[in-house]
Amino acid sequence: MSDQAIINAINTSPLNRGLSGADWLAHGGNVPIVMGDDIALFDDEGDCNYQVHFLFVSRGRKAIAAAKEAFRQMFEKYGADLIFGLVPNFRRDVKMLARWVGGKLVGVRETPEGPCELFVLSKEMWSTHVCPACQ
Repeated sequence: MSDQAIINAINTSPLNRGLSGADWLAHGGNVPIVMGDDIALFDDEGDCNYQVHFLFVSRGRKAIAAAKEAFRQMFEKYGADLIFGLVPNFRRDVKMLARWVGGKLVGVRETPEGPCELFVLSKEMWSTHVCPACQ
């Protein structure tokens, strides 16, 4: 997938809060991982911590496999120590995906767009609980 396709996917995402895809891609620490039509975006938060955003076309088992592959790459190839995601309360499907790929709910955070559930997945959690289960 080309950089322009990633930019377009960010710009047209239904939950985009005014973020420019070109600006996101230009930030050196951000990592896009593309698997077919699915895109996982990892915002560099510093200290090997990343916030994840899924722009997935896939659903069900295919989405779970894509998310696990994106996390695998982040931990093994990009050296992530912690990945977290803020999931809007109304996105039950994404909250289920977060749990199925190993994310742990740690609480609710208020955001300008409303309350979001905070899920985290550390490299240690991935290595001991998630990765062995997917092999």
